[in-house]
Amino acid sequence: MRQRPIKRATLGFTLIELLVVIAIISLLISILTPSLSRARQQAKSVVCLTRLSEFMKGLTAYSSDHAFQLPPATYAVEQGSAVVRHGWAEALYYYVYQDDDFDHTVDYPVMRNDRGRYDLWECKEGRPLSNSTGHYRVYELSWGRGSLDAVKHRLPLIVDANPDVTDTEDLLRSDIPREHLAGLVGEAYIDERHYGGANYSFNDGHAERRTGFKEELAEDWDLDPDTPNQ
Repeated sequence: MRQRPIKRATLGFTLIELLVVIAIISLLISILTPSLSRARQQAKSVVCLTRLSEFMKGLTAYSSDHAFQLPPATYAVEQGSAVVRHGWAEALYYYVYQDDDFDHTVDYPVMRNDRGRYDLWECKEGRPLSNSTGHYRVYELSWGRGSLDAVKHRLPLIVDANPDVTDTEDLLRSDIPREHLAGLVGEAYIDERHYGGANYSFNDGHAERRTGFKEELAEDWDLDPDTPNQ
């Protein structure tokens, strides 16, 4: 009489064991994701601060070569019958890189990262608007003084700005609180995009992230306790 073969138990996971492992992995991912997201934001903020410091080095060199004056905040370039708008970023870019292929034929090419060649002027944490002039903006009350030496040490020169909005008309309304404007004109106000703060550069060459600084600037736009703002 032939004996039946003995069935060997197959090694493997049961369905319950597999579900438990998946649940544990999902729990770990949910715990780690916020930390990883914050780490990415901090890294982008550090990159942004480094860029602002580089801007200040370029501004110092530009000022030394141009009778200690700052680049114009905005200026016009005639291209045939058209008038093209440029700004401080274009002036500083051309001064630093002497780029022979610099595009003079479009509005604000540096701030709009035209052709992908001006990545240095684009904050990775920002979401550009189609008609935005960029993510870094000059603080008008400082820039209007004309030279680095004339700017108060407590006032910023360049600000990580341009908010995340869906309609640019919202930025032109007269009922926007003054703390949203804080010395910036046009379609920009200070956007605290770097986990509760914004990045600022100062005329001594350093850059730092500050929280609540836009409210301080809105309350006292030139940070002079003896001259109340109008």
